[in-house]
Amino acid sequence: MARAPGTSDQVLTNSRGRPWKANGFGTAFDRAKIAAGMSERDLHFHDLRGTAATRFYVAGLPERAIAEIMGWEEASVAKIIRRYVGRAAATMAMVRQLNQSERRT
Repeated sequence: MARAPGTSDQVLTNSRGRPWKANGFGTAFDRAKIAAGMSERDLHFHDLRGTAATRFYVAGLPERAIAEIMGWEEASVAKIIRRYVGRAAATMAMVRQLNQSERRT
């Protein structure tokens, strides 16, 4: 942190170098949603973590590894996978995992 460039001892600062206010991150996220053309969608920053978890799963990472990456319990990962990953994508991910484990043995 001491080597980080900047004019403030705060980690998150606005374009004027001033510390973010309590709602600063929410405002920045809302601006990003607008810029992405998604202002009408009910999205929150924490939704990005769920999206990352589902993409990790579809890419073939086991639930245990996802839990470690995200700092969650395996049960939480399993719940998100059941809720958000389509059955076809979940099946394909499981087949990929089975094929990989067969190659290793």
